[in-house]
Amino acid sequence: MPTCRECGNSYSFGSSQVPPSAPTTNGLISGVIGQFNNQNKIVSINSLGASKASIRQAVDQPEAFFDTCIRCGSQDIHWDSGLE
Repeated sequence: MPTCRECGNSYSFGSSQVPPSAPTTNGLISGVIGQFNNQNKIVSINSLGASKASIRQAVDQPEAFFDTCIRCGSQDIHWDSGLE
């Protein structure tokens, strides 16, 4: 599963490829947020201005797409294959 190496978050991640629809101080850091289970599977996606193409890319290639921790903002994300 994805895990933030800074804060340990393993549930909710955003993408630096999709900026928030309305950037604000202390606002969201991504226009798309994915929540994951222990098998690296997306259990839900919240789209905040992301295009349908971006959402499809996120579903098809989550490891390449979700690169930002929603909890702390770090981009030091480790993807565990779940087989270790």
